Amino acid sequence: MAWNVGVLGLTHDHVWEHIAALAARDDVTLSVADPNAPLVEKTRSEFGVERGYGDYASLLERERPDAVLVFADNAGSVDIVELAMSHGKPVMLEKPMADSLANAERLRVASRKSGLPLMVNWPTNWTPAVRHALDLAKQGAVGDIFRFSFRGGHGGPKEYGCSEYFYSWLYDRDRNGAGAYIDYCGYGAVMAHHLLGLPGRAHATIGRLQKDYVPVDDNAILVLRYPKTMAVIEATWTANGPVPDGGPAIWGNQGSLVVQRQSARREGQIVRTGVVKRMTNE
Repeated sequence: MAWNVGVLGLTHDHVWEHIAALAARDDVTLSVADPNAPLVEKTRSEFGVERGYGDYASLLERERPDAVLVFADNAGSVDIVELAMSHGKPVMLEKPMADSLANAERLRVASRKSGLPLMVNWPTNWTPAVRHALDLAKQGAVGDIFRFSFRGGHGGPKEYGCSEYFYSWLYDRDRNGAGAYIDYCGYGAVMAHHLLGLPGRAHATIGRLQKDYVPVDDNAILVLRYPKTMAVIEATWTANGPVPDGGPAIWGNQGSLVVQRQSARREGQIVRTGVVKRMTNE
C-alpha cells in the first residue's frame, strides 16, 4: 500500500530525520509546506522532494495527504493541526504538544470534534531501553517505586548546532512557551505520568543562570509528588561538555533500574540506543 504524507512546517529541526526516512521509502509520496522558501528548497535539493508549497492550505487542498506531520513552533502548531483536521487529516505533532495548557486543550478539542487521531511524537518513546525500563518497573521489577529521576539537556540550542530557524523560536517565549524547561522537562514528565499517573502536587523552578543573551530559562527543575513517590526532572541548556547520563532512573524497595543512554549517527540519522541495568542489594 502506498501512502501520501504531508509535512506541514519545517522549522523544528527534528523534521529532518523524518524527511530523510520518508523520502527514502518507495511506498510514500511526500509533500512539504513552509512559508520559509529556503527550507522548502532544502527538501528538494537534499532529499528529492518535488512537491513543495509555501503555505499549508495549498498542500492540503492539492495533495490530499493520507496523514499529516507537523513540525512548527510550539505556539503556531495548534493552528496548523486545526487546519489539517478541518481537512479530515490525522496528525502526528512533534513534541512537546503545545506552548500552553490552553493550546493543548484546543488540540484535544480539535481531535475529539473531528474524530481524528492526534499523536504527539516523543523521541524517547522510540528508545527501546527507555521503554523496556518503564515496562519492567510497571511489572514490579523493583517493587514499590519511591523515586523517579530524569535529566536532559545540552550546551544550548545554538551551541548544540540547531539551525537559526529552530533556535530563533526556541529563544522566543511567545512561540516556545519557555526555554530549557519546556524542551527537556516534558520528557521526564511524560515518563513519570506513564509510570506513576498524575501527581498530587507539582513544583517547578526555572532560571536564566548563564545565557544572558536569551530571554528564556536555560535551566529548570520539576518535582512531582505522589503519595509514596517523588519524581525529580532536570533540564539544562548550559552543559559544558556532555551531559551526564540522564536516565531515567527508577528506585524501588526491591531494587533500582537505570537506563544508560547512548546516541550515535548512522547514515546521517541519529540512532538512539541504551542499556538497562537492574541493581539490588543482593
